Amino acid sequence: KNSAGIAFGNYQNVRIRHAKQGISLQAEESSFVNSNSFLAGGMSGGGFEVGVIAQGPGACNDNKFYGMFIEPPDTTLTHVYVSGAKTNVKFHDVRLEATSKSLDKPIVIIDDSSYGNVMNGLLGHTHVQANLNRNPDIDLMSAKSVGIDPAPKNLYWNSAFKGYNADDRMMPGFSLVGTNAAITILEDGDEMLFPDHNVIDVDYLNYGGAFKLMADNTPKAPAHDFVTFGVYARSSVPSSISAAMRYESGNIIASASHSGSGDWEFIGMSALYDKSAPYFYFSITGDVQLTAPTFIYGKAPAIPGASLMSSSGARMSGTLTMGVTTVYPPPDATPYYWTIPKNSGNIFLIDTQGNPSRSIIRLNHRTADRFARGTLATLMFEEAGTRVKHNAYIKLKNNADFVSGPNTSITLMAGGSASWVEVSRNE
Repeated sequence: KNSAGIAFGNYQNVRIRHAKQGISLQAEESSFVNSNSFLAGGMSGGGFEVGVIAQGPGACNDNKFYGMFIEPPDTTLTHVYVSGAKTNVKFHDVRLEATSKSLDKPIVIIDDSSYGNVMNGLLGHTHVQANLNRNPDIDLMSAKSVGIDPAPKNLYWNSAFKGYNADDRMMPGFSLVGTNAAITILEDGDEMLFPDHNVIDVDYLNYGGAFKLMADNTPKAPAHDFVTFGVYARSSVPSSISAAMRYESGNIIASASHSGSGDWEFIGMSALYDKSAPYFYFSITGDVQLTAPTFIYGKAPAIPGASLMSSSGARMSGTLTMGVTTVYPPPDATPYYWTIPKNSGNIFLIDTQGNPSRSIIRLNHRTADRFARGTLATLMFEEAGTRVKHNAYIKLKNNADFVSGPNTSITLMAGGSASWVEVSRNE
């Protein structure tokens, strides 16, 4: 109270039984309760309203609990309660149990105003009530609840800086805001920090304020309150680049700048963002080289140089290389029943073993060999004379058989059963 504070305290083996409140941490607006540590000890017995309660509105954060147990059979509020925009706690290797608590009542409540809480250890009997996207370091897991980590997919779809058009100053996936910089793409392997990732060389022209590099479109993710983004930068000019964004308050905030060391440094930040008007960019005021930008929703370490594809949708800026495998004719006892191997690619070289006068009437007829619905398979033929027959299992365009010529192909789509449909042919 009264603009005072309690900080850096160390409390060991505190044992609390049959109390109304176990440990109460509270800070008024002008006061603080920060960076206190509680080692071991714990709470048990009846009559508890709450085990640990941490509240603002003042700064009440970075208070740490190591190896503590909180196991009253029940609490009228909850075992751990945290609220306040300036409040968080860090629980490491704690034991939280409530043998008599109703299963629909949480053992931990984190108010939506609080973020950055850390919790790990043993969680028993009930669950955690919290916005886990604001608190990704809550790793308590049980049969009742689990923590959440952000998806690692890089939303900068052209983070390899491929396809730059120098005449139009167009970089796919990015906007280059300003004419006060000359752009060169370095594709030499010796310049690359990561495989297949080009380097942008920005020659800043010293007029007109900051030159900005930003995504031309960033997908929205209303579930998330945090963003994490950054880029590798190399410069000999101090403060040549920083990451910047619109904070949840509406103000523009920026990361630390490049030191001017001449070495590669990762320039990035992780913060709460303004959902009503999201805005993220790199502010450049000096000569700098850039590579491997990364952007994710959520609070997590950046993963530059890795642009993972997602089953929910993906865009490619580099080359997509398909697997290729060779297919041999079936046994003489079943000459029309061909099998292409699963999990070996999408392009199949048909080796007729010197006898191209063969027919394909069934393809992967056995259940164990069937491809998932929507899989594309391209059959490539070197020799003329092999016939893919239109039938109930292989439906071809205009009901017309495909007959191979030298270096021809047909592409089929799997129906998920034993059936296939023609997509295209090259006769």
